[in-house]
Amino acid sequence: MDVTIKDIAADAGVSVSTVSRVVNGSKSVSPELKGRVMASIEKFHFRPNAAARSLVTRNTGLVAVLEADVRNPITALHLKQISDVCMKHDKVMIVCDYDFDQDKALLLMDNMLERNIDGLIFQGVHLNEKILERLRRFQCPVVLGNQGPSEDMRCEFPAVTVNSYHAAKDMTRFLISEGHKHIAYVGGSSEDYTNGTLRLRGFLDGMREADLQVQDSDIYQGEFSTESGEKGMNQIYENSLELPTAVVTGSDIIAAGVIRCLKAHKLKVPDDISVAGFDDSISDIYDPPLTTVRMLDQGEVFYKALFEEKGEACVNEWCYFPYQIVRRSSTRRITN
Repeated sequence: MDVTIKDIAADAGVSVSTVSRVVNGSKSVSPELKGRVMASIEKFHFRPNAAARSLVTRNTGLVAVLEADVRNPITALHLKQISDVCMKHDKVMIVCDYDFDQDKALLLMDNMLERNIDGLIFQGVHLNEKILERLRRFQCPVVLGNQGPSEDMRCEFPAVTVNSYHAAKDMTRFLISEGHKHIAYVGGSSEDYTNGTLRLRGFLDGMREADLQVQDSDIYQGEFSTESGEKGMNQIYENSLELPTAVVTGSDIIAAGVIRCLKAHKLKVPDDISVAGFDDSISDIYDPPLTTVRMLDQGEVFYKALFEEKGEACVNEWCYFPYQIVRRSSTRRITN
């Protein structure tokens, strides 16, 4: 028969409430009593019922992630890190995919509101008032993942993401330091404020600071997909009298499409054109290995934004992952 909390109490010679306090981490139990209870728990391999415990603590140990697209490689990296950190804190991550469909996202949030969760990470792309209004109904901590509000949007939730503006600017500076002066940009949608608008802005400001001109024909914004990267690079190829020596992209997936286009036109990467990615999500499976922006400690930053003091990484409700520029074989230095 299954061991119950009453069996543990009887074996340890304590009350059921004492066992409950030990199981739920209360500090009001003396070390001597706690030791007896823990010995009985180990003796019977007792695992407390999570549902019953949640009725007492109001905590379920569940962290929900509402994700726009679980197929994206960078999403998989983020989810793995969040899951690992949750397990360290005795919590379980659950994931729901809403396929970029706002109505589906709202429906999933309604379903979550009927259940107890300890925290919610909303991995949005296009934030709007309907989404924010629904998020405000949650009693648990809520953070926005990899997307923050635009300047004109009222939003009280912390945004947990990479500093897209500075990361794109640093990548642009890196290519300029490598001798590149004619650099193009192929990025994600302008409707995606954090990963689309801010990355393009960082690229443009990096070029402007170096007194380098950017033609309108050298900029393309589409989707975060290989197909869009290929389409964008092909458009730049067809409209340029002189091809750029390097391309900054909004993601590794876009970079893969850019390289596919260049290969179709018999151009070599990086000998003819250097290509830089963003995310470090496919470097181990793509040839040539991509120079890219690598994000660090994603899981820790998400968890702290949800449950702990946000710390120095958070500025004005924006919590940033540390990042670094990683040099690989898809870019080269121009020496002449």
